[in-house]
Amino acid sequence: MMTRNDQTTTIDILRHGQTVADDILRGRIDVALSDNGYQQMQDRLSPLINPTAPWQQVVTSPLQRCAVFAERLNQQHGTPVAIDDGFLEMDFGDWDGKAFDELKQQDPELFSKIWRQPHLYSPPNGEPFSDFSARIGLAWENLIEQYGGNHILLICHGGVIRALLGHILETPLTALSKIDVPYACLSRIKVYHQQGEADWPQLIFHNFDP
Repeated sequence: MMTRNDQTTTIDILRHGQTVADDILRGRIDVALSDNGYQQMQDRLSPLINPTAPWQQVVTSPLQRCAVFAERLNQQHGTPVAIDDGFLEMDFGDWDGKAFDELKQQDPELFSKIWRQPHLYSPPNGEPFSDFSARIGLAWENLIEQYGGNHILLICHGGVIRALLGHILETPLTALSKIDVPYACLSRIKVYHQQGEADWPQLIFHNFDP
């Protein structure tokens, strides 16, 4: 546990790359990275690995589209990896793994509402967005508590990144679907710790190509 005494935590957040199933709603379904997806992530981080990886800790979602890349970083650079279920993508319930075209045809009205107002609507048997957002906020606080003071790489999912940015920037849930999070999106957040004061997070960049 970190002693919060005028320290800074740096968290680089990387979304996974393209997967072998590119036209489906990917929540808890465990699809693999495509070769192109792995290369997207590699290319995004390569400028930061100069010549060694700068991170003291990698934290990853357990799904293979994130965890496999994290394990390869461990093999190549020796950076320790922790798997954290708290950073799983949203559970889309009955819609998980289904093709976007099928969902649009099956229930176009609900599909549109979920995309535009995810805080109000959920897929059948899916995880409510308010619960998802709260889960991600808790996972983030636990990450800071456990690895604070270090430079961390968090590998996770598009929905997770939107929820994290909403948590950090105190953005209304209504605005999160307006944040673009493409494959291999790289963001950086610094959290400033000062004894006796609440932590102060700051977004340094989002969707940056170093």
